[in-house]
Amino acid sequence: MNKNLRDFIKECKERGPDYYVEVNKPLEADLEPGVIQQKLLGQGRNPIVFCPEIKGSKFPLVTNLFGSFETLAIGLGCDPDKMTRDEVYDVLRHKVATKVEPTWVPPEEAPVKEVKYLEDDVDLSILPISHNSVLDQGKYIGAGFMIAKWPDTGEANAGVYRHVVMGKDVLGCMINPGNDGAYIARGYAERGEKMEVALVIGHHSAIFQASLAKQVVELDLMGGYLGEPLEVVRGETVDLPIPAQAEMVIEGVINPSEMSTDGPYAEYLGYYGVSDKPCYVINVTAITMRKDAIYHHLDSAHPEHTRSGSLIKRIQLLDKMKEQFPTIKDITTGGLGTYISMKQRVPGEAKQAGLVAVSDNYGKHVVVVDDDVDIHKEGEVLWAISTRMIPDVDLIILPNIKGAHLDPASYNEARTGRGPMTTHMVIDACVPVEKEWETRIRPDEHLWETMKLEDYLDPQYLKEGTGEGWTHMPMY
Repeated sequence: MNKNLRDFIKECKERGPDYYVEVNKPLEADLEPGVIQQKLLGQGRNPIVFCPEIKGSKFPLVTNLFGSFETLAIGLGCDPDKMTRDEVYDVLRHKVATKVEPTWVPPEEAPVKEVKYLEDDVDLSILPISHNSVLDQGKYIGAGFMIAKWPDTGEANAGVYRHVVMGKDVLGCMINPGNDGAYIARGYAERGEKMEVALVIGHHSAIFQASLAKQVVELDLMGGYLGEPLEVVRGETVDLPIPAQAEMVIEGVINPSEMSTDGPYAEYLGYYGVSDKPCYVINVTAITMRKDAIYHHLDSAHPEHTRSGSLIKRIQLLDKMKEQFPTIKDITTGGLGTYISMKQRVPGEAKQAGLVAVSDNYGKHVVVVDDDVDIHKEGEVLWAISTRMIPDVDLIILPNIKGAHLDPASYNEARTGRGPMTTHMVIDACVPVEKEWETRIRPDEHLWETMKLEDYLDPQYLKEGTGEGWTHMPMY
């Protein structure tokens, strides 16, 4: 039997409150789960949030499965308390290189078939679908991956899009025009055919992470991520492979020649996106689920949104960059920014690396720092910019570059309105290769390793994590 959402939740719960918290009173599905999640983020915490009771629904809700590097690593079968980032990256590289075809199981061995709503019984309002942010168009499903077949090959594809509730049996389906789902839909439109889809909600973290990969057969990659074939069962009303261990699945049909509109919607950049974006319409034909199903929610305005697919994007960019710049230590991306740490060998190499990174979608602003800077701590990056960058020498401005269309600062060729271009920036915050530079302050290495706060402070004065990583902190 495949690992599933329950297995992942159980493992995180056993690791304690850094990884799992549980809400102790009923919540409204609209807005309230997101407020809990954002308040935890304000404390610097990103545990899984389990909500046993959602008003108006019999289903519990879980969110923030991808809120941190640590929970993503657990989903890949890694122990973030014992493994370095590089070790986690190596595990992921192995999983990406491993493809395992799905295996079919009979319906009686598929928990997702335990409860079925068909025809007139289909009613999306039974699910605790959340209105995430105040100005969103409505209730959105954000944590489901959609399965559809390529019209020419019949091969199954999976991708994550957004789905606004339009009626008891109607969902929107807004797909970025450059994503596989849009190519598939246009293929069906050219053939004059309808497109069968299945929206999978709730499965093991590894399954969801694999669904975010591009230019692969995602269901085969899911097997690689799991380390065993993905168990699938045929849909009730669609001829598609359905993950048998999923919590719930919404089946339906898209007529790709008929469009509606979507938005506004709280986007990952912290702003509401524009209204009236073209979107497809899913006419829901069935809902199937476990008898005690858990609804998986994702708040699009929380950093979890971009972190969910961050690991595979990170290693792909890191490996590509290291082919040209072998002294790169690490890369991290977030929002529209990219941070690179490297040992600069010759003058200008850091700037060159930054210019190459600009070609990545997350490269609107690229900061390159020395390999003694921890790029996973924003304070360190800001310290390097403040003390190692000479603005009239180390700042490169690049206008009229293809960028993210969701960027509020994007523009068209005439700069008369929004468009696909943005102005990019490269900051070289590395110590100059051929100049002497001040020595960075660090504590005595032996004392740092041997002196433990718990040996010097009473328990009431200790806070988990206090003192860790001081050697990496800026001195202001």
